[in-house]
Amino acid sequence: MPTGGPLLPVLALALCAPSARPLVAEVFYDAVGDDTGWEFVELINPGARTASVAGLRLEAGDGSGPGRWTLRWTGGSGDSVAAGGRFVIGGAKVEPRPQAVVTLDLQNGPDAVRLVWPDGAVEVVGYGAHEFAEYSCGVPAPDVPAGQALARIPDDADLGSNALDFHAAAPSPGRANRPGRDVALIAGTLALAPVQPAPGEPARLAGLATNRGATALPAGAVMLTVSAFPPAGERVLVARPIASALAPADSAAFDEPLGALDEGKQWLRVRLALDGDEDPANDRDSLLVRCGPGPLELTEIQFHPAAGEGEWVEVRNRSGAPLDLAAFTLSDRGTGRGVPSLGEGALAPESLAVLAQERDALLAHYPALDPRRVWRVSPWSSLNNSDDSSGTADIVALREADGTPCEQVPYSAAGVPAGVPLERRDGGWWPASDPAGTPLSPPRPPPALASHFELARRRLASGATGHLAWALPWPRARLTVELYDLAGRRVARPIAEAAVPARGERDWAPGSLAPGVYVVMMRARPESGSESLSESRALRIEGAAR
Repeated sequence: MPTGGPLLPVLALALCAPSARPLVAEVFYDAVGDDTGWEFVELINPGARTASVAGLRLEAGDGSGPGRWTLRWTGGSGDSVAAGGRFVIGGAKVEPRPQAVVTLDLQNGPDAVRLVWPDGAVEVVGYGAHEFAEYSCGVPAPDVPAGQALARIPDDADLGSNALDFHAAAPSPGRANRPGRDVALIAGTLALAPVQPAPGEPARLAGLATNRGATALPAGAVMLTVSAFPPAGERVLVARPIASALAPADSAAFDEPLGALDEGKQWLRVRLALDGDEDPANDRDSLLVRCGPGPLELTEIQFHPAAGEGEWVEVRNRSGAPLDLAAFTLSDRGTGRGVPSLGEGALAPESLAVLAQERDALLAHYPALDPRRVWRVSPWSSLNNSDDSSGTADIVALREADGTPCEQVPYSAAGVPAGVPLERRDGGWWPASDPAGTPLSPPRPPPALASHFELARRRLASGATGHLAWALPWPRARLTVELYDLAGRRVARPIAEAAVPARGERDWAPGSLAPGVYVVMMRARPESGSESLSESRALRIEGAAR
């Protein structure tokens, strides 16, 4: 784009803050999510007199090439900054409302802003690693994370470079970047554990408080209050002083037991109180939570498709009323959230629907599915196929559009054959009893057995697939299946020890085992307790037909 003004001599850029006039105090260029309406540049007048900013030019610099400055705002004839006051130039969503409402469209680093005064004086604030010297004064300031502002600390700092004067800070348009006395909740740090507690289950709320002021705060000076706001009204859950002393810029973590929450959807609101706090606007934060089950539940998860149909999940409406699936989001354990579309009509109570990564490919793979109940989710959060060190592969999360948790299911990929979905049954999540999955249908019931352990075929051709089934006397168990030759040597393990439901089945391939007679041994025990059982069956593997 054309430049917003003539290129200035390098010598003019050596002064970070021209004397006797307002200077840049804060730049907020990267909001969390869409930046539109949230960006701002704050000016401060450290002088003892009102300063006019008529004719002042605010320009944005694109650090990817030389001379790329673009005009964003010009001061009007009546614009001024009171002695010791501030002047905010920013978007319509900035609170309090800026003195100049402008869509700034600032770049993320490495980029810059600059003030150009009518007499040619210039101030440049650059952030990120720059290739061209014109985009910073001395060493550029750091490129701050999304949600943080670049703030001059203290507000009148002028130490000879952007890196020395500017630091990451919570956005504070129209207010001191470092007031004398100020405690704040760090936005976005509130977290409930468990995320969606069951009715009667105790929960804890964690978060971070920080001393944004220049004055040290002794232990006990800050009061923490946590309240729940269910439909019945406010209920105070925590009211106590924070035990830690807080030096300037220090933070204190809190992790408070809340007891059992009221069932349903509600707000948790956290408040900090400090005598003489100069910025009470940053003392509060809230979290929308749910205690107990939500209106929509997950019933099947295909995280590793094998036939090009894409990942998908099945959901059930458990609310007792029709649900618009477009009012929900689907995600993994990351921050992205996908929105369902292309299905038809509301989902009736107790009905199933499928949320798909590739809707057309899924319908082609399962042509009998009702397309009205198959929804495409975009963007889709790809699900992991292997466990991390905690034994979890990923977390599938359903939320309402306002962010309220609906259900979160952590799953393990261990022992799940490729292409086989996980299904909810028998009080847990297990590999589907039908290896192809059962989208829009309930799980296929395992076969009835006359004993605890059966082989579907006692004779198995070389290269063929075997089939195991079990029926155990406990709701959940640990099960192992091993193959032994007639000399008593273990030659294969169709199922390494795994958690299983009371009834189940599994395909397995004998691989390169030589023809002959083998003993298939099943051993099982409950998840807790000292009981155990074992059963064995003979199996003949036959050579390939000639």
